[in-house]
Amino acid sequence: MKRLLLMAIAAAALAGAIFSFLNNTGIADVSTLRGVKTPGEYVVSGALRGVEITDRYVVLRLAGGGFEITAVGDRRGMEALYGPITPASFENTVVVRGVYYPANRTLVITAILRGCHSAYGQPAANTR
Repeated sequence: MKRLLLMAIAAAALAGAIFSFLNNTGIADVSTLRGVKTPGEYVVSGALRGVEITDRYVVLRLAGGGFEITAVGDRRGMEALYGPITPASFENTVVVRGVYYPANRTLVITAILRGCHSAYGQPAANTR
């Protein structure tokens, strides 16, 4: 019985470690975009420096490592996925996926992965 319990605990710990690894891989700090020369899809984490919400767009200023970008998303699309969005909905650190355009330091958001949902009780969207 003890052996079975130890094996179950070890399996749970291993599963947790694998989940944590898979969940955190591929997330880059905003500062890594500094050297990007061509547009491409990225998942970035940054400190939230400002939020502007218009009738059509959600505009986030994200910073990290002395580098700042503007992340822009379609408000209607985001609210359809995540529920009502206000500036208070965002946490201090936000993780977004989108297409980054280095010419104007803009990332067009395709998904908000962390830093928005908990403020209004909405579960994270299934983005896989």
